Amino acid sequence: MEQTLSFCLKKHASEERVCLEDFKGKPVLLQFWVSWCPDCMREVPLLEQFYRSISNNEFVTLTINVTGREGTKGQRDAFISNLSMTVPVLLDEGTSVYDQYECTSVPTTILLNTNHDIVGRFTDDHRFQDVLYGISRLLTS
Repeated sequence: MEQTLSFCLKKHASEERVCLEDFKGKPVLLQFWVSWCPDCMREVPLLEQFYRSISNNEFVTLTINVTGREGTKGQRDAFISNLSMTVPVLLDEGTSVYDQYECTSVPTTILLNTNHDIVGRFTDDHRFQDVLYGISRLLTS
């Protein structure tokens, strides 16, 4: 079993800091992305659609913009605006959380169980249906 990791990151367009431990006892999905990535352009809208369709307060969805791999703040902000993103967007400090979770590509989606242990990892090699299947397994385990 992989070690439990934690972080506190600033929320996009806000001074609010969001910490993983704020969601103690809840499973969490983390999706790491950047605006210039073709696979992110495909995956992030699907995650946004999923986020808008669920009303489950027992499951947390967070996206993390990898600022150390991002093009410009303007590109990121336009991407968020064009998608009218409602899923929370956190800003990685360079690539610190991305590196902590041993990501090697974007998008990378991580599923954490209620103890925040990593129980699923999906990269640009996976389809969004694989992520949905992982979520359904996580929520029924």
